[in-house]
Amino acid sequence: MRENFPVALRVLPADVRAQLVATYRFARHVDDLGDEAPGNRVALLQAVAEDVHTLYAGGTPHDAPVAGMRVVTEGAAVPQETLLRLVEANLRDQEVVRYQTFDELLDYCRLSANPVGEIVLHVFGVATPERVALSDRVCTALQLLEHWQDVGEDHQRGRVYLPKVDQQRFGVDETDLGAATAGPALRALVAFETERAAAWLGAGAPLVSTLRGWARVAVSGYVAGGRAAATRLRRAGYDPLGADVRTTPAGVARAWAEATVRWAG
Repeated sequence: MRENFPVALRVLPADVRAQLVATYRFARHVDDLGDEAPGNRVALLQAVAEDVHTLYAGGTPHDAPVAGMRVVTEGAAVPQETLLRLVEANLRDQEVVRYQTFDELLDYCRLSANPVGEIVLHVFGVATPERVALSDRVCTALQLLEHWQDVGEDHQRGRVYLPKVDQQRFGVDETDLGAATAGPALRALVAFETERAAAWLGAGAPLVSTLRGWARVAVSGYVAGGRAAATRLRRAGYDPLGADVRTTPAGVARAWAEATVRWAG
């Protein structure tokens, strides 16, 4: 979901855009600390969590991206635990680099992706339990599709998000993930995972029809980003190793325009 922020932000009003930009910077910062920061990443992430507590207590956080979230917390009733789940996801990344089952991966998405969608709904003042449940499906799908686009890159960094039971089912060995191109077994596995993620996206897409105005525009943009990612993987023959499967702004815009027509009523 975070990867779709820049495209979806451009057309929104300045006040909403400021809140979503702050959210994007916070989520990106936490990810960067968990993925790339030198030194003790656990300590750095724990410091962010402490700063989140400071923010909600009315103090001044030391960390600039956390301090920047004040524009969000003052303008929308975003629960503190929503921000902390993003930190928890990156703390988990320091310990867990393989997932045995799809259910385990879904639990990770509950921390790493779903909070972003919840924040977006709060920013627009439309966060109901029913909408949050639909948003969770959309955000989970976006996170899954990002994982399937990044199979090779993640493997190089020592992480594998493809569930072990699914690898075994399709006859994929972990060494297959380091090849120059995906073999038939890996392509079949990525196809399965892509279409499963697309089903999750479809299950959450009715969220758009419950929204009006700028909230509808923004959320339809995120859904469109997911559809574009799935399309990109399909057109590449489900080969995330030898083909460029990253979504492009033009691809997202095209899917967004199609979605706008589809959900015009």
